[in-house]
Amino acid sequence: MKLFHKIFLCFMLIFGITFQTAGFLLIDFASRNAISQEKKYAFQDFQYNKYILQSILYSEPDFFEKEETELAGISSNFTVPIAVYGIDGEYLFSNIAMQPWELDVHEEDDDRISFRICEKAGESYIFVYDYVRQDENSMYLITQTDISSVIDAQKSMMVYFQKLYIVLLFISFPVIFLLTKVITASIKKVGKVARRIAGGEYSERIRTKGKDEIGELASDFNLMAEQVEEKIAELSDVARQKEDFTANFAHELKTPLTSVIGYADMLYQRDLPREEVKSAAGYILNEGMRLESLSLKLMDLFVLDKQDFFLEPLSVQEMFENLRQGIEPVCEKNRVALHLELEESCIEVDFDLFKTMILNLVDNAVKADCEDIWIRGKQSKNFYQIMIKDNGKGIPVDELGRITEAFYMVDKSRSRKQHGAGLGMALVAKIVEIHRAKMKIESDGRTGTEINIAFRLQEGKLDE
Repeated sequence: MKLFHKIFLCFMLIFGITFQTAGFLLIDFASRNAISQEKKYAFQDFQYNKYILQSILYSEPDFFEKEETELAGISSNFTVPIAVYGIDGEYLFSNIAMQPWELDVHEEDDDRISFRICEKAGESYIFVYDYVRQDENSMYLITQTDISSVIDAQKSMMVYFQKLYIVLLFISFPVIFLLTKVITASIKKVGKVARRIAGGEYSERIRTKGKDEIGELASDFNLMAEQVEEKIAELSDVARQKEDFTANFAHELKTPLTSVIGYADMLYQRDLPREEVKSAAGYILNEGMRLESLSLKLMDLFVLDKQDFFLEPLSVQEMFENLRQGIEPVCEKNRVALHLELEESCIEVDFDLFKTMILNLVDNAVKADCEDIWIRGKQSKNFYQIMIKDNGKGIPVDELGRITEAFYMVDKSRSRKQHGAGLGMALVAKIVEIHRAKMKIESDGRTGTEINIAFRLQEGKLDE
């Protein structure tokens, strides 16, 4: 059963039961009040007629010993129909609708006035009876009060209410139907949007203005949809990167291997002059070195993914004194001036990985045809920042977000000539991640590149 049908049936059931119960209680309350009021009037009539009876007994103590024909005249003395009979149950006088013996009257020890409501031949009465004493006379007095109009009014109210109930039920049917439709409309929107998202339309959102539970559900659903869209985008990006990685890897292998196979076949099939043999061997050597560089970089990436590294506190000055021996020869060979400005501090690193990272960054700067490389270290309250800046060709702004992807190269022809494979920055990004550091790359594509790496200090918190 659908939620619409459940809500509709529940509304109809609740309305029906509630209205019927409320009507019954209201009519019952009104009837009880009316009968209670009639009891008061009946009690007043009884008291008045009791006084009349006592007066008759006072004036004529033997009055009820007369013949019945003589007693018939006293009816006009009483305001309501009465019945009088003795203690032994002997019938004395009556002009009420019911015979006294049908009332099961008996002597009350505590002299309490008793009430009884009876119905006969469609008529309803209140009988009030009590034990009456006057001098030596003792008897029972019963008064009769007609309450048929009250009972008939109650029955009429019940009939009228049932008709009204049926009319209101038919009127409420379409109203509740429309109300249920309005309530479930937002839920249907959620279902439609969910089906669209399931069909691949991840940008779909629920548009609702309500602030009730349905509105909150729609808001939460939209938030979930945004998260799903982001995750799908991330997965798509990862899938694209894997495809690019596979395609680039195959391409990077194909190009040098084709050259190696071609030149090796030429050396094998033909007798060439020494100069041509040397030139061919040079090509084979150059491409072999590029394959070696590619294999080493890939191995480093795979190793970094599968190992846990122990980071230990090391002095920045001491690490760069060691690194200077590997950096300066590269800079001198390419006629690049190296500028070191380092504040002393202690950071947690794996020295081998840290060395690999710095050498890759310096190597990239050198390959960008720069004339100067600045390496600066500055300590702040919560972190130590290392900045590597060059004045080379720079990186186009629209390519800054992709340079840490494996095999991505800004200038592919220049990188291949320098035995590059586009894995250096991917390796650097992985090392930065292992050190729980943050890397920021800035370049305008014309006046060089600046790379800032912020390392968390001991017991410090790295700013975002």
